[in-house]
Amino acid sequence: MVDAMFERDGMRVRPGPLCTGPWDPNSMHGGPPTVLSGRYLAEYGAGDAFHLARLTVELVRPVPLVPLTVKIRETRPGRRIQLLDLVLCDEQDTELVYARAMRIVRGDNGLDESLLDMPGPVAVAGPDDSTQYEHGYPLSAGGFYMDAFDIRSVDGRSFGAAGPSAAWFRLLAPVFAGEPITPLDRVLAMADFGNGISNIIEMGQQLYINPDLTVNLHRLPRGEWLLSDAVTHLRADGYGTATAALADADGVLGIANQSLLVVPAS
Repeated sequence: MVDAMFERDGMRVRPGPLCTGPWDPNSMHGGPPTVLSGRYLAEYGAGDAFHLARLTVELVRPVPLVPLTVKIRETRPGRRIQLLDLVLCDEQDTELVYARAMRIVRGDNGLDESLLDMPGPVAVAGPDDSTQYEHGYPLSAGGFYMDAFDIRSVDGRSFGAAGPSAAWFRLLAPVFAGEPITPLDRVLAMADFGNGISNIIEMGQQLYINPDLTVNLHRLPRGEWLLSDAVTHLRADGYGTATAALADADGVLGIANQSLLVVPAS
């Protein structure tokens, strides 16, 4: 059994080793703050009545592996459309992460989806026909975020190889100890991997760090396996973007966009 990412008590959370990122054994990967923020914002208030249509997460400081506090504000209350803002703080009340959710009310609008001309399943190999990823990061000995997943490359690339890429992800670890993995957890937990699987230069030449992530969802995933089909664009002026189509076996369910800071590795 893979451990949970966090233990939570109300608006207080304690991260575990699975939150660890690739560059600093004392700081988180971008995925755990993203899925943490999404869960709190989706559940807030009358959460069952609303669909989390958009989540934007801004990583304003490195997030340490220490107890954290979640604060939520209703920026735009509404019966049909809501904006909620979240701040993640450390024990000194330092603001580490800003997140904003757009929630849209659920309700039958009379549409028959079977009659709509929407794209069907994606035309790539499924997880059973894809290649197991081996990340090889040395920090994984004590727990590492990628250890929370079964990851399989559609095109057989190793992690860090140059070029656009697609990979299937299956989340193995719950976000919160003692709680089941939700469909929203599955998609938000893997949404931050776009720049990692689709880098267009050999890893180690440049660092391309994403200080933000925006996820738009038109539905929640079905099943355990989710696909990220990603493309990265890097510019000599020091910035770039990574964009990933997010899908399951039934087809595309959303998109993830990352802004990138691009600097020399040394």
